[in-house]
Amino acid sequence: MKRVLYITYDGILEPLGQSQVLNYLESLSDRHQIHLMSFEKKEDIRNIDKLNNIKMRCSSSDIKWFYITYRKSLLGTFYNIFTGVICSIFVQIRYTKEVVHTRSYFSSLIGLILKVLFGTKFIFDMRGLWADEKVDSGVWLRTSILFKATKKLEKYFLITADKVISLTESGVREIRTFNYLKNKEIDFEVIRTCTNLSLFSPPANKGEIDHPVKDNFFRLGYVGSVSLWYMFEEALAFFKAVKEIKPLSVMHIINKGEHNLIKEALEKYSFTNEDIILETANHSQVADSMKQMDAGIFFIRPYYSKVASAPTKLGEFLAMGIPCITNKGIGDINKIIEYKKSGILLDNFERDSLFKGAEQLLVLKDEENILNRCRRTAEKFFSLEEGIKQYNKVYESL
Repeated sequence: MKRVLYITYDGILEPLGQSQVLNYLESLSDRHQIHLMSFEKKEDIRNIDKLNNIKMRCSSSDIKWFYITYRKSLLGTFYNIFTGVICSIFVQIRYTKEVVHTRSYFSSLIGLILKVLFGTKFIFDMRGLWADEKVDSGVWLRTSILFKATKKLEKYFLITADKVISLTESGVREIRTFNYLKNKEIDFEVIRTCTNLSLFSPPANKGEIDHPVKDNFFRLGYVGSVSLWYMFEEALAFFKAVKEIKPLSVMHIINKGEHNLIKEALEKYSFTNEDIILETANHSQVADSMKQMDAGIFFIRPYYSKVASAPTKLGEFLAMGIPCITNKGIGDINKIIEYKKSGILLDNFERDSLFKGAEQLLVLKDEENILNRCRRTAEKFFSLEEGIKQYNKVYESL
């Protein structure tokens, strides 16, 4: 058993924090003594029902959870980190933690300080190339002080960490090419963004789902964000190609907070109200809505930083038995899709490529064993249980 301090800059009152942090820790707490420090938004803290629910989950798993109220500004970031350092030092002195497990960069700065001060084993769970993502999404300039300072910190995290967790094998290969690491032995572990395979599971009998005209009807699913590096207009262009091949098709979009952006994009196409289903759903409701989908779609801009990305939605689609169409060259997507031929990979977004991809997807979704192939792919690459085993192995190795 290890005494672990887990620090996440993502709040566990948010869906991401629950699915990608708390779900792991609830199982890991059976084997390890865990303190969890998170940074929570004020509006989430004010939701008493949500707050009490998370407190109960942590208490029932014997996870000692405490949170810092997140402040959004440059000065607020310094305050967050300073407060996090003070609280972490208190926990370290009081409970003598053997391992500090930090999710992403700001948390890792706190973890690095604990390692320097107390010699605590330090896990840098990097979740991708965060500074490069900021540049690729247009938030920072590559020449900015913020970018250069963050890349400098990234160097120290990689060199100093006792274990580095990467989302992708392609990300590890890229990081190993960094000049300052050429003569360094970095201990990497690849643990992808995992999916709750119990929540995201195929309907008992896919054939029982009612479609208006079963033989000719096709429902293309889009789940999640349409901004930043997601290529939503290209997804709409693909759907337009699908409509030309199979007129009785709809695009089912599940999204929270970006409906105005979606409607603006839809205006550029001649879709009718019958062509598009647009809804908002919480994390637990998403799986039920996805059961109606025949195939999933998402395209990601092939930025440099995407070499280290693992889209959560891919694991969720495949766990539901839903084949996907996406573009090549993002993280380990090529390897994952090709493992059991559970999707279609586009080379580009030219008209001919879109139509060819649409034809291939319509054939693929009708293949007799496609549901099982998708599910087996999810079990191999995105299993929450397997992720828990990997994290436990990492803890025990330190």
